[in-house]
Amino acid sequence: MTPPIEEMVRLRPEVAGTLAPDGSYHLLSWPHSTCLGRLTADQHALLRRLGQESVPLGELRTHPGFFTQLELLRTGGWLHVTVAAAGRKVYTVEPERSQEPHQGEPPGRLTLSRFAIARRDGGEVVVESPLSWCRVRLHERRAVVLLAADRPVDDDPALVRLRQDLWAAGLAVPEDDEAAGPPERLWQPHELWFHHRSRTRLPGVPYGKGDWTAGVFAPPGARREPFGGEIVELARSDPGRRYAAEPRLTEVLEERRSIRGHDDGAPLTAAGLGEFLHRCAGNRGIYRIDGVQHVSRPYPAGGAMHELEIYPVVRKVSGLEPGLYHYDPQDHRLERLSGTTPQVRRLLRAGAMAAATVQEPQVLLVIAARFGRVMSGYQAMAYSLVMKHVGVLYQTMYLVATAMGLAPCALGDGDGGAFAAATGLDPLEEGAVGEFALGSRYAEVRP
Repeated sequence: MTPPIEEMVRLRPEVAGTLAPDGSYHLLSWPHSTCLGRLTADQHALLRRLGQESVPLGELRTHPGFFTQLELLRTGGWLHVTVAAAGRKVYTVEPERSQEPHQGEPPGRLTLSRFAIARRDGGEVVVESPLSWCRVRLHERRAVVLLAADRPVDDDPALVRLRQDLWAAGLAVPEDDEAAGPPERLWQPHELWFHHRSRTRLPGVPYGKGDWTAGVFAPPGARREPFGGEIVELARSDPGRRYAAEPRLTEVLEERRSIRGHDDGAPLTAAGLGEFLHRCAGNRGIYRIDGVQHVSRPYPAGGAMHELEIYPVVRKVSGLEPGLYHYDPQDHRLERLSGTTPQVRRLLRAGAMAAATVQEPQVLLVIAARFGRVMSGYQAMAYSLVMKHVGVLYQTMYLVATAMGLAPCALGDGDGGAFAAATGLDPLEEGAVGEFALGSRYAEVRP
């Protein structure tokens, strides 16, 4: 005989309670709160118990006054709800916001939403989606099998209930769901996940700046270790000599354009490249706060961590040998990593293809991120910060190049595999996140 299911509830672990001056009790979980009014001593005791353990719903029904409050907490997304059978937990519904369940019975044939993922979390499996109001944590193997197998569940009340809850959560959808129209069809799953996780504080999910690595490992230093290659000193910019003759900021903004063609008859010079790099990304100083190194550069960065590194891939620059270099923003110099290897050729070719032109750029600036600089302090939103930093660096490069009369073009694509092979870097530790083509401008080209 199949055992009946039992439902248990408890407060979300991160929920805090506070007593207001008027005697009313409030639950808090950033950025939300709810007022439970004045509670009796018995109700206070029940609430404390719900904060410590899962309590059978049948037991709570013996407290009618509190049971009404409980239903409000449940629909408001303040409670974890666990379904058990024969004393064993089968799955738990973990709300991320107020309940927004689908109404009615689920259709005959369901499949996982294309936005849903099932991932391992310790010894359990969590099913979640950026479109759902909750996560569903699967504790038993039979619940996991339900995700992958189209099998009858009528003989198992726990799985029948799980199927209904997956439908109510929007994690399972009708098999013909692909016929749905915009706006959902306009989103790719990975893009919606990135948008959701980098912009939303979720219950139980660390978010924002913190010290979660304290005592575990230190963030990488502000300066990356040198590669041991040949050093090329670069010319620095001279504000007194150069800037006075340049157009005003408003003119530069109006003139800024993407220019894909470069004048190989009068190529960019090493001095020009040096001035450009110094004005865009040269370190203005390194300082410590609570033992962590921070950096000041011409463009902004979250937490002043400045994880971005620039690797010039040189095809044709007067005064520089072709090949792959790393820019040292502290000492303002280049370190030569290699000549024009097959991997370097791939990078230049990818740059030309991304710019939709036959001509390879005179210089392809590969922007790489030392991810640990940001990820050691920020959680959930770290990669989003990296992308923002690439954007502000792009704009800085555009404005400086325009003021200097050069040909700039930010690229939307690159060859990360070729970069990893050319540098020997672990792409999870330091990987390419952007590319920018730079060269001399044809005299007849006007913005």
